[in-house]
Amino acid sequence: MLTLRRKAVQPAPRLSTSISHISKRFKSNETHGSDHHGADHDHHHAEAKDEPIGVSFYIILAAIPISLGVYSLSRPKDGKPAALTKLIENWAYYGDKWADRNTLHTKMIEQAAFDRNLFQSSKASGHIELRFPEQFNTGSPWNVIAGHGARNMDHLVEHYQKINRDEEERKLKALSEKEERS
Repeated sequence: MLTLRRKAVQPAPRLSTSISHISKRFKSNETHGSDHHGADHDHHHAEAKDEPIGVSFYIILAAIPISLGVYSLSRPKDGKPAALTKLIENWAYYGDKWADRNTLHTKMIEQAAFDRNLFQSSKASGHIELRFPEQFNTGSPWNVIAGHGARNMDHLVEHYQKINRDEEERKLKALSEKEERS
């Protein structure tokens, strides 16, 4: 443990000064034939070419007059609004148009919710349309308990039809009141 502590405290050895003086060798610094150990090659180097200015130079060059043009369009002249302001105001009516459309859409959704709530909160009628209501009167005429025989179903049908008519009238009355309020 003590040896590790001593090693941690000791400064790192300095690099020799000879390493810092080593020059880097690049392919362009080499002279032809100096590294080739006497090998004779007949390579000829191509002539130097000029580098083009590049696209970014032309973009920056074009940005200067464009920015001056946008600046001049954004300044008002002779008390009149700027051309850029007029251009923006051309599309201002979309805000009113979208607000009207959103209001109409909201009213439609609210009306649909009211109608749905009206019909779903009403009590469902117990009336079931039978294809053959006399099926309750069918059966054997023998061994029938007293009072459970064939009955006249017209009174029962009329009772449930009256309940359904009353319910429909109540719904129509609620709808007409809603339309009168809006």
